Amino acid sequence: MARGDDIKKILNLAKDMRDSTLGYSIQMIQDELCVSRRTAMRIKDIISDVFEIEEVQNPDSRIKKWRLKRGTLDRITAFSADEIATLEDCQSYMKSQNYTNRCDLLPGIIQKMKITTNSMAINDDVSDLLEVQGYAVHQAPKIKLDPQTISKISEALLAQKYLTFRYKNKKGEEKLRKVAPYAVIYGEYTYLVAKGDEDEIYKHFLLYKMQNTRVTNEYFDKDETFNLQEHLSKAFGAFQDREPMKIKLLFSENVKDIIENYSLHPNQKIIPNDDGTTTVTFEAGGAYEICWFLFRWGKDVKILEPQELKDTYKKLLNEVLEQM
Repeated sequence: MARGDDIKKILNLAKDMRDSTLGYSIQMIQDELCVSRRTAMRIKDIISDVFEIEEVQNPDSRIKKWRLKRGTLDRITAFSADEIATLEDCQSYMKSQNYTNRCDLLPGIIQKMKITTNSMAINDDVSDLLEVQGYAVHQAPKIKLDPQTISKISEALLAQKYLTFRYKNKKGEEKLRKVAPYAVIYGEYTYLVAKGDEDEIYKHFLLYKMQNTRVTNEYFDKDETFNLQEHLSKAFGAFQDREPMKIKLLFSENVKDIIENYSLHPNQKIIPNDDGTTTVTFEAGGAYEICWFLFRWGKDVKILEPQELKDTYKKLLNEVLEQM
């Protein structure tokens, strides 16, 4: 067998050891690669030298098993924020020199680099670097995030380990939470999408309210059917109710050009009307979030349906007026 084939088999074994929950024993490596026990032990040692491995604890068995620490292979193939920012810097320079025929492929390459880099913090790191270099600026208001919290969440997401943190609910009650992290939603407010062992649904936790965030040594089995886009299609922003509402809005002619190019919601339908107005429909939960969004449009938007949303909007308006 060619040396290249041997290397390929070892790398595939390393990948399998990363994905395994129960781990691999020496006998399993023997069977997988069709080698002697001595060779299997050498291969295990080689993988241990190159990657981070850990022994799987199993009190009911005397057979030792090992697996790769999750996130090990991902970090090897990941691009750094500095590398991506440098390429975006080059793209900006080439555009300024009118080398448009030379940099048409760069946006697609940069996007692929970001997608293949499985780190939730990469986009923020890139933005920060570009801002320092004078190519970007954060104009919109947003809540400041603790870098340590971001780092811990990133580590837990890559390794598929449970997170623990102290969290205060709307009633002011503080509780220690242990959750399986699934995703992060960025915006004016940033949320962690996670699920506890006793939770029936995926919950959203505000990052700025997460205190003493820690990554445990306990792995969780990720639900491979989870789809972030599908999950958010039932929500407006990060707010999600159990029963989404059928929303129907009417925007005035004054904002026609903006609203026809505006993404309010993933499942929205935009209908231009003959009188210049625009009707937008979608299904989502989160009445308060929708109302807060509609405030910024002032008199240029009208809620047509449902009545529940109209009532919430009027209630919030009256509460504001009482403070005037």
